[in-house]
Amino acid sequence: MSRQPAPIPGLPTAVVVGAMKCGTSALHTYLSTHPEISMSGLKEVNFFFGPAQSPAGPPDTWWQHGQWHRGLDWYAAHFDARRPVRGESSPGYTDPSHPEVAARMAQVLPTARLVYLVREPVQRAVSQFQHHVRDGTERRPLAEALLDRRSQYVARSRYAERIMPFLDHFPHEQVLVVVQERLLADRRGELSRIFAHVGADPDFWHSDLRERVHVGDRHDDVPEQVRRRFWDEVADDVTALRSLTGDDLAEWPRP
Repeated sequence: MSRQPAPIPGLPTAVVVGAMKCGTSALHTYLSTHPEISMSGLKEVNFFFGPAQSPAGPPDTWWQHGQWHRGLDWYAAHFDARRPVRGESSPGYTDPSHPEVAARMAQVLPTARLVYLVREPVQRAVSQFQHHVRDGTERRPLAEALLDRRSQYVARSRYAERIMPFLDHFPHEQVLVVVQERLLADRRGELSRIFAHVGADPDFWHSDLRERVHVGDRHDDVPEQVRRRFWDEVADDVTALRSLTGDDLAEWPRP
């Protein structure tokens, strides 16, 4: 199966690559509002990971395992080729279980503009924990789960570590890091910056964009000891992210 993009019209020009529980669904909705942008109707297309052959199970479950096996024609069909900017949002692309994503994406979409949302590390991890409690895959107490190094709660909050594979394959100017807390506090300003990054009119505004799309709740009841121990696991990565972005991330004070 050829994975060269040239013969395939309408492939995406922008990809929201994560992070999980940092507002990717909200951003997908905001981007869809822009008249120059066509976002995939299916969020979490999950094209760039998974096996080359169809996984076991019915097709409606394949998105959980990755859809690389479906091929470029299937992928391109999710986008409106008439729009100058086309995009999708799949936080699974920065899942540490899928190290193949960055190289595959660079092969298929070498000029794509990438957006990576980040959030105060403990807040993100607690949101992921609650997500797994709701879907029945997490039954442990909060402290035990968050501080388990074998789980992904810490790994997915190590943002510099997760984005480095993409910076190894894409020029840095093609990767935009967006702080979720700023998207909440200054939606218009942050969306203008994101629109400009993906190649759309940065001055676009619409009344629909005034409506807050749910981007996760605050979790202020985490025991201080758990918060401190979790930060011990990510502090070096936050320092690395500050260096990578030239941003002091003032919204994230260490406990």
